[in-house]
Amino acid sequence: MLDFMGKNALVIEDDDDIRGLLEIVLGQMGFTVTAVDTGTAGLSSAQALSPDLVTLDVGLPDVDGVSVLRELRTFHEGTVVMLSARGQQGDIDSAMAAGASGYLLKPFRPASLKQELVAILAS
Repeated sequence: MLDFMGKNALVIEDDDDIRGLLEIVLGQMGFTVTAVDTGTAGLSSAQALSPDLVTLDVGLPDVDGVSVLRELRTFHEGTVVMLSARGQQGDIDSAMAAGASGYLLKPFRPASLKQELVAILAS
């Protein structure tokens, strides 16, 4: 498995349970994790931290996740993985066209989430 010690991850997720799960999984992978619950806070945190990995929920309470991604891509070139329960091809295509590195569907199991993140980060 890849070594992510010394790397930073930013979790932008409004659901407390999923945010907590992401913090645990990414922490176990070796990342130092910062987690926020809105797109606005996510953009501010990304500017301050320059994270190696961003996980970004599509359905945020303040700003649509794809809009956050478009803004994020104006200053951040790192890996951004979209997370959503929306699995329609149009949603996936829209996120990928906006600059997503990957698109993972909720719900997910921690082990499969870890595997998919490693695969995206290794590519």
